[in-house]
Amino acid sequence: DQWLAEKGITLKSFNFGFGGLNPYFQDYLSRRIRDEFVANDRRLALAMIEFNPFQTTQTRWNGALPAVDSFLTMLATDAELLEIAKEDLTRGVRLFTIRYFRNDISAEIITAQFAQSLQAPPQRSDIPVDEEAAARRDEILEALEGKLAEDYPDYNGEEWYWPWQGGPTIPSDRSEETVALIQELMHTGLTDRRMDNDRLNRIRTADIIELQFEEILVESFIRIVENFKEFSDHVEVILLPRNTDWIDYSPEGWKRLEKIIARIERETGIKMLNLQDTPEVTPDMFSDTTHLGRYTGDIAFTRLLADEMARSLNDR
Repeated sequence: DQWLAEKGITLKSFNFGFGGLNPYFQDYLSRRIRDEFVANDRRLALAMIEFNPFQTTQTRWNGALPAVDSFLTMLATDAELLEIAKEDLTRGVRLFTIRYFRNDISAEIITAQFAQSLQAPPQRSDIPVDEEAAARRDEILEALEGKLAEDYPDYNGEEWYWPWQGGPTIPSDRSEETVALIQELMHTGLTDRRMDNDRLNRIRTADIIELQFEEILVESFIRIVENFKEFSDHVEVILLPRNTDWIDYSPEGWKRLEKIIARIERETGIKMLNLQDTPEVTPDMFSDTTHLGRYTGDIAFTRLLADEMARSLNDR
């Protein structure tokens, strides 16, 4: 918001994102956001929607199956559940039972939670632990204790804190000491063993290298874009930076991704802003193989995004 204001564009931005929520669930979430805006006769000047390839794979969908019914009852309206019941009466009855008699908690989501402890341990990296980096991280974490309360005395642990607008904290609100400590914390976490373990986890849980896409999730993502188009003056679809040191798609994975991007662009009529390999965000600006580092990559990417959105809005 501050950087766009410097370019003469006044916006109040909010982050509606939820970690780990695949496009099927985000479709229903975006419907509820749309309903609120339409009911209150409000519009968005700009909607920025991330397309996350590894959230859209068959592996990701299979991992989410135990949670589908619970999440549906949390996010869908009775009318939407009724439409499901018309197609599958047994499932419809189950969904209404979960909503009204089980407080949105299905038997599947409970048993899946307990079953995690019975699974075979995942593959781990053979790279040795960096003992020096681990010791320094412990020191930094100890030094950071109490810093949040110092910088934000009015924050009382809210899960959604209005002054942060649904996003994380920003460096200009923090002390120089705190910013430096957090940046060092990000860098000490970039050990080869930790990154390799995270890469292996993403392969196991999200098929991040081969990218075998799930049709249900692709269709859901397209609906998300269409939902936002109903109440937004301008919609952008964005591919975020990729940690090129650790995430290298297979040749077939690249082909599948290019095909899906072309399909999304064709069916939504929106050219995707592909920032996967942007030089402005480098591998040392990540906190793991997929997430941008706090006060490192997130700042560089936000600056880039502000520049890109300013150009896009001015070209309208």
